[in-house]
Amino acid sequence: MLGIIINYRLEGQSAVERTKFNRRFLGYNDKSQFGKYSYFREGLMTKMPHVSISNSLFIILEDDLKRVKTFCEEYGVKLFVRKVVLTKSDMKELLK
Repeated sequence: MLGIIINYRLEGQSAVERTKFNRRFLGYNDKSQFGKYSYFREGLMTKMPHVSISNSLFIILEDDLKRVKTFCEEYGVKLFVRKVVLTKSDMKELLK
């Protein structure tokens, strides 16, 4: 089965824009009442199966590529995409 390997770059963006994108793309822990309560806010990648290889490198299913491309275009993020042959361990991770 084929999967898609994606890598994104946040070049030319301010620190605020990078943080905003990463939070909405990856999700983040939110704390309130001076750390008394903690909540995880979901991002796009937490809603779809993926294998995280490094900070900005992921393997996703072909069906999810359009959603990722559309999301990255909204923020002006450069996205590099390649097709890959999935291993058995990748398949297990993606089809949980």
